[in-house]
Amino acid sequence: MFAVAPYFLLLMQLLLLALPGSASAQDRPAQVVVGTYVNKIQDLNFHDNKYSADFYLWFRWRAEGALADYKPLASFEVINGKVESTSAVVEKKIGELSYASVRVLATMSQRWQLANYPFDAHTIRVDVEDSSFTSDQIEFVADTTNSRLGDELNMSGWKASNFNSGVAVKEYRSNYGDLSLPTDALSRYSRFFFSASLQRTGQGGAVKLLSTVLLATAVAFLAFLVKPSDLDARFGMGVGALFAAAASAIIAASAVPESGATTLADLMHMVAMAAIFGTLLLSALNLKLEVSGREALAFRIDRICLFALPVLFYGWVAWLVWGATH
Repeated sequence: MFAVAPYFLLLMQLLLLALPGSASAQDRPAQVVVGTYVNKIQDLNFHDNKYSADFYLWFRWRAEGALADYKPLASFEVINGKVESTSAVVEKKIGELSYASVRVLATMSQRWQLANYPFDAHTIRVDVEDSSFTSDQIEFVADTTNSRLGDELNMSGWKASNFNSGVAVKEYRSNYGDLSLPTDALSRYSRFFFSASLQRTGQGGAVKLLSTVLLATAVAFLAFLVKPSDLDARFGMGVGALFAAAASAIIAASAVPESGATTLADLMHMVAMAAIFGTLLLSALNLKLEVSGREALAFRIDRICLFALPVLFYGWVAWLVWGATH
């Protein structure tokens, strides 16, 4: 019976070690507090999927153990962008803590969500990792108390809000060509991120972009005021409106990257051109009716279309814009 006691004690020690929170402090990753202050967000480029970010980034940690010689300003990486320059470097001690901060100017890659363009809103995000230590060695902690958007962003046509910062763990399944590791080697890195929402401050840009196609469609509808027998006038209005809508569609498409997605502006132009083409077909039909002696029916169709088609088209436009902005 007494011979079993040592094995029982060993088993109890193993169980205690397996319990959550029982690991020694030396086995836990060292904590590094990370925060940011965003100075500017500018140069939003929808066509090239990028923008510029100007922000301060700071780190606080205890320079002991694995972090005795830690240099975060030399090892941090902006994962979803490219650091163009750094300045205003500060490195000092605050009591028992080490502190380092830097001003970063970066070009960020951004996949814009343009389904509602030009009534679109976006969420931008910056991801920061340390290239020297995995998440088993250091753990980022977000300095949410001191991180925020600056009050001088001054983005023309845009407003930033809903700032958020936090920490996540990113997994990478690759040995990065290191043949001493298995092909699907797994590594984890602590990631600090911050994000913000961007909303348009007004609809002036949308009005300028869409005014041509909306007016061109109105001109095509006015053709129903002209007698079907005045073929040159009716067709001239429709054909001119069609060319104007096509030119407007090209201008709207040039501001966004080529993709398989259809934006709100694309959809509006396609429906407008279909409506204008419909007015041309109705003009040809009414001309045939008038020539065949059914002039009263041709005039009745014109009167119905003069009111029904604008109500349907502009009502649909209003519904589309309402859905995109609310």
